[in-house]
Amino acid sequence: MQIVLISDGPLPLDSPVRKLPFFFPSRLIDMDKVSPDTVGDAKLAVVELLEATNAGLTALKASWNSIATIPVICLVSHKVRREVIQASALGNTETLERDAPFALLLKRVKTLVETDILEALPRNTPTQTAEAYNKSNSFLESLCFSTVEGAKVRINLMNESAEEMLTALTKDGLSCWLNAVGTHHSATYCHSLQVAGLAGMLAKHLGWSEEDCKEVIAGGLVHDVGKTRIPLTILDKPGKLTKEERDIVDRHPMFGRDILKSRLEVSPDIKRMAIQHHEFLDGSGYPNRLKADRIIPKVRLITVCDIFAALTEERTYKESMPMRTALSVLKDMGPKLDQKMVANLAEMLFGRAFGGVSRQAPAA
Repeated sequence: MQIVLISDGPLPLDSPVRKLPFFFPSRLIDMDKVSPDTVGDAKLAVVELLEATNAGLTALKASWNSIATIPVICLVSHKVRREVIQASALGNTETLERDAPFALLLKRVKTLVETDILEALPRNTPTQTAEAYNKSNSFLESLCFSTVEGAKVRINLMNESAEEMLTALTKDGLSCWLNAVGTHHSATYCHSLQVAGLAGMLAKHLGWSEEDCKEVIAGGLVHDVGKTRIPLTILDKPGKLTKEERDIVDRHPMFGRDILKSRLEVSPDIKRMAIQHHEFLDGSGYPNRLKADRIIPKVRLITVCDIFAALTEERTYKESMPMRTALSVLKDMGPKLDQKMVANLAEMLFGRAFGGVSRQAPAA
């Protein structure tokens, strides 16, 4: 863990602190729960003073030694004198304006927390896979930032990421890729990277053109962009979601549509992959209950890879499902999915072709 985020209760909806876990390994702690055990080996504390109560601040002061040895950033509104006084009363802290551009907070945190995602990679990860992983992670970070700031998607970086990933998959095999991306601290990033790798390899197995292979890789990276608008307390919840929380998660394709609709630099097919990857061929999917004749092959492929990745990923609330079991689930979904795609995925994973898929994983 790199950062502890400290708030008096749930983070307010208007707090930019909500966005930091998309960029850094983070943990949210209530002000009255701060202790050496909860802070652990964090390198930075970010304190959100919006809506902080006197009781919360009193509890934080009482346990201040738990974070006094690491840098502390307090988010305040300098128009609200009470927040400035509260930050000053905490002692040796740095204050940042809450309403300042998020880029300023992100830049400041980066200067205080050096993060090298390559350090967590398994030993002997091939160079090409490591480089592609690093490039793809950079693109996902830029994608999150563009959604936060309303900036253009960095298409050149997206295309470079897709090209390098396709090269890595072809040269090193899918196992190396999946083992590498499985080390990512963010479950959301990890999932997008897995879907992109599976999609690129399956498209290649199907004999699609190099351009189409790269576009479905890009589609895999972008497909869950709508999740950037879902609170991480829901997205990374270590347990079963309530019906209300599930309803919010299920809106992410529509959030993706809202994010991408004005971005002319993103191709129509990539937008379709982001908006339609939960549609089913029999019309029972969401958000628009599309049927087979309106769902293009690239979307069908992403849907199969998305479900397969979700089933085989390990999360705090579930164990990973064996690949063969996950394939059985896809087959049991029958007319909901393109079963030719499912059959080709099974052939790719367990057939003679693309033997690199089952290559022994590098030592951890």
